[in-house]
Amino acid sequence: MQPVEAYEQDQLEENYDNSTYATKDDETINEGANMPENSQQDIQNSQAGQSSQAPVEKKNQPKLIISSYSMNPKMAEAGSNFDLSITLYNTNYENGIYNLKMSLDPNMQSQPQTTSENQNVSSGSVFVPVNSSNTFYTQAIYPWQTDTKNIKLNVLPNAAAGNYVMNVNFEYEDADGTQYQTTESIGIAVVQKSEVSTSEIMLDELSANTPSSISMDIFNTGKDNLSNFMVKVEGEGFDTDQDSYFIGNLQAGAQESFQATITPKEAGEINGKIVMTYEDSTGEEHKEEKEFKKEAIDMPQDQYDENGNLIDPQTGEVIGANPGGNGAFYTNGIFWVGLVIVLVLLALLIRKRRKKKKEEQELTIDE
Repeated sequence: MQPVEAYEQDQLEENYDNSTYATKDDETINEGANMPENSQQDIQNSQAGQSSQAPVEKKNQPKLIISSYSMNPKMAEAGSNFDLSITLYNTNYENGIYNLKMSLDPNMQSQPQTTSENQNVSSGSVFVPVNSSNTFYTQAIYPWQTDTKNIKLNVLPNAAAGNYVMNVNFEYEDADGTQYQTTESIGIAVVQKSEVSTSEIMLDELSANTPSSISMDIFNTGKDNLSNFMVKVEGEGFDTDQDSYFIGNLQAGAQESFQATITPKEAGEINGKIVMTYEDSTGEEHKEEKEFKKEAIDMPQDQYDENGNLIDPQTGEVIGANPGGNGAFYTNGIFWVGLVIVLVLLALLIRKRRKKKKEEQELTIDE
């Protein structure tokens, strides 16, 4: 049997432990009783699994941007195809992008507007995908990774020259299935083909040291408005009174005429060209040339005397002048023709008066 002292010691230790546990439980209960009602409710919601808590917005969302894009050629020409390359970039360092859908949507409000000088703006999109739709799909773009899409587009022939804004729309998901929608924009420059036509060069007969006229008609047969239009005459063996002519603006479908006077320096063949320079709607400078050549004949300077009389190049005499004389008026054939006419009229007048006088005499005798 256990000694009495040992048994009593064991009972005292057991009672101490029980009182300690009871004290801790009572303190916990008392603390709960003294807590504010809101805190007690929060604890109860936490113990119930927080089933009534609102969803928290996810942080570190994946973002998709267009890191770069390029065109070939750099400017799209109306009526032609061009290649568009768009590089997409996932800027997030942790979360990937999944089920990506990309679509092209031209922004009509940012297109060149119709003016009285240019009626070529289309009422719809001027860009048409070639052998594909305007929608593209990518399965995934992982953090800090890129994906490049290559698209071939056609520009409608009636598109106005200018800068167009194209919207690129994105729809994608993250790893949890949360959906996102974003839009990026790119600019596309469209140019119209510039084309100038001309008539044949009109050139009068050329004589040495004698001014002659040269002219040409100019037509803007393209769909682009041209500016700083300049026309020049260049060449060797002749002088000109107006070597350049500034037209300025030449609208699509317009016509201008160029005319100048050239003087051959001597007899023989002359070679020249009419040079046209102008700028299109993009500011690019163009240069076109139209060549001409023609034979200039020799015209002696002593063919006429100081009085303007025609000189015979063989004898050096005035043509029609009396040999040995000074070319008086009676050597002129016109003088003799006029004299004959005057004499005939005078004879008719005299005859008429004689006839009238004779009739009056006969009337007197009858009376």
